[in-house]
Amino acid sequence: MRGGRQASSIGLVILLLGVANPVIAMRCQSGLTANGDTPEQVLQKCGAPASRVIELPQRRGGHLIEGAVRVERWVYGPRHGARYPLRFLAGKRVDERLELSP
Repeated sequence: MRGGRQASSIGLVILLLGVANPVIAMRCQSGLTANGDTPEQVLQKCGAPASRVIELPQRRGGHLIEGAVRVERWVYGPRHGARYPLRFLAGKRVDERLELSP
């Protein structure tokens, strides 16, 4: 019975490693990034991302939709077998994940 439980635990660990995990802070050359950092602060700490996509606020009939904000999606890496997607809403970092490569 113990061998089956151990195999299940190993399988669970492998499954979790392949899933994106939330990250609170990312270590860079010049410090840690955190939620609430501006894109300028992240650039200063981490340099340019590997990719950067900017989504402008949505418009309807030539007018901004109320509550619509600019969204930026950045990706750092791969570094040490991982990628770090970041998301900024209205100029503030709100989200970061850790994606491990298999």
